[in-house]
Amino acid sequence: PDTPLLRSMDLHFDLTQTQHVSVLVEAGIEARIPTLLQSMAPDGVVVIYDTGLETLAKRIAKRLTSEGAQGEGAMHQGLGTITMLPVGETESAKRLAVVDKLAEQLHSAGATRATVMVAVGGGTLTDLAGFVASIYLRGIAFVSCPTTTLAMCDAALGGKNGVDHSGLKNRLGTIRQPDAIVMDTDWLQTLPDEMFREGIVEVIKKAAVLDAHRFAQLETLAPALLARDADATMKAIAMAVDMKMQVVLEDEREGDRRRALNAGHTIGHAIESLAAGTVRHGHAVAMGLIAECRAANVHEAITKRLADLLHAIGVDANTPVHLREAAKLWELARHDKKAMRGQVPMYVPIEIGTGAIVELTADSLAGAMQNANDPR
Repeated sequence: PDTPLLRSMDLHFDLTQTQHVSVLVEAGIEARIPTLLQSMAPDGVVVIYDTGLETLAKRIAKRLTSEGAQGEGAMHQGLGTITMLPVGETESAKRLAVVDKLAEQLHSAGATRATVMVAVGGGTLTDLAGFVASIYLRGIAFVSCPTTTLAMCDAALGGKNGVDHSGLKNRLGTIRQPDAIVMDTDWLQTLPDEMFREGIVEVIKKAAVLDAHRFAQLETLAPALLARDADATMKAIAMAVDMKMQVVLEDEREGDRRRALNAGHTIGHAIESLAAGTVRHGHAVAMGLIAECRAANVHEAITKRLADLLHAIGVDANTPVHLREAAKLWELARHDKKAMRGQVPMYVPIEIGTGAIVELTADSLAGAMQNANDPR
């Protein structure tokens, strides 16, 4: 008899992808990068680096070879061909045009699925390189070498990669974990103070909504962090890595728990976009943290304690008057990637160490901007 016509089918599969991620934090760990890469048995290495870090990138490349340059932009030894790809050092590098250019360069270099990409730079560079690594040939191995406190404490952790689009930050992206993250705290020595403090803001953000004990520790460490003490810096980075990765382990794909990591970012991203490159990300997050507490009517004592700690590490959480344009901020916020079904969620500390989702509205944002001064 004829086979009956198949009219419908419901099939369900639970698929999981398990990946081991090594996070290595140590002063002088740069020297161990060749050993790490050898263990990955690469078919060539591509070093994508921030043009402002050419000296560091070339030093890392030199560690990977004893034979020196052979041809334009390439070196060779037991790791295969080592190709150097410079990328501009501004946020404008996070564009699809740059992704396309890097893909063309990878193709020209003969990159295969066994090629390892090494990214040397701050959060902009690691976001971009991680995105390219996640989509080129449907994914090649990726080793992130973050060189700023912001990247070490936040951007390079958790597997979120992306580029900006239509004037909005990280509008296009993927979630794919790097194979390894190498953090050499010696790389922070030449970082300007403003850039150094950006990463500490992210540690404070995490502790404010996740861990009251660590928030208190940061209050104690604040004078040493202001002075950029090496031991205090290592402790802060270790806190950031542990807090963020614990959240990622619970919620890798950005469901409910990972929303805690967005504290300060709903209004902060809007401020950053409105500022059009004149305000650094960490400073925008600091402003966003206080503004979101205001918009959510968080208890004044909590808001003050948060502002006091930001001030203690040298960060002014005031939103400048020219960036308090509530209507423009609202338009940016409601198009943020976190917005859905007409709602714009924020994650705010309802008490130190505990956070909750609160909806941002045009009215509450306007109210926050009317009273945007640091509450200290």
